Amino acid sequence: MGILASLVAPWLPLALAAVLTITLVPAFAVHHTHKAVPLNRGSASSRTATRIPAAVVLPVLAMVAMGTFFGSAQAALSSFSASFATSEIAGVLYAVMGLSSAAAALSVAYWPRRFTPAARWLVSAALMTVLALLLLVPGTLGGMVAVLLVLGLPVGPMMVTVFAIGGLVAPAERLGTVMTALASGIVAGTALGAAVGGQLAQAFGYQAAFAVPVVAAGGLLVLGALAAVVLRKRHQ
Repeated sequence: MGILASLVAPWLPLALAAVLTITLVPAFAVHHTHKAVPLNRGSASSRTATRIPAAVVLPVLAMVAMGTFFGSAQAALSSFSASFATSEIAGVLYAVMGLSSAAAALSVAYWPRRFTPAARWLVSAALMTVLALLLLVPGTLGGMVAVLLVLGLPVGPMMVTVFAIGGLVAPAERLGTVMTALASGIVAGTALGAAVGGQLAQAFGYQAAFAVPVVAAGGLLVLGALAAVVLRKRHQ
């Protein structure tokens, strides 16, 4: 989408997003794979009585932090790229992180099972925090591309892990609600990160805005430590 915005027109990604929403969302809703999910035959009152445990707050907050990371990084990259060419090239830079993030996320399926979700959360968040500091270093587009390519490596596994832990702590009857809350956390966090990052970039420059992804990644590390304690207690 970033490439289309920079090479064709800024409105084109929005139009394509609308087309994808109109076509793919209904197709997903009516796809026959929903029949593979067993229906809960319990009474409505028993399903309503199932409470969502407090532990769910941790992955939801983690998704808010992830969204803050994404939104602030995009705002900072817009300010960064504007100093070299046009702000539209920020979409291309952002896509670089998305490429390595997607590849790393797919690789999680092949990671050893002894590498537990709690450990994956801590390691991924620690790497994100350290690598996010590198965003303050580049002074050229090429340098920023290299940093974003490396930074994306822990981002994908971080998202996969948070969703996995959300599924572990959520009651089976409330799994859909929890997954919706996790996805909504990303949206809310992205809006928050874009607002804060944009204000900092406008007032103090892109380097100040790049401090927000660092703080968001640090927040993920703190939440990961708390999640590790909660999961250990549940296991015991």
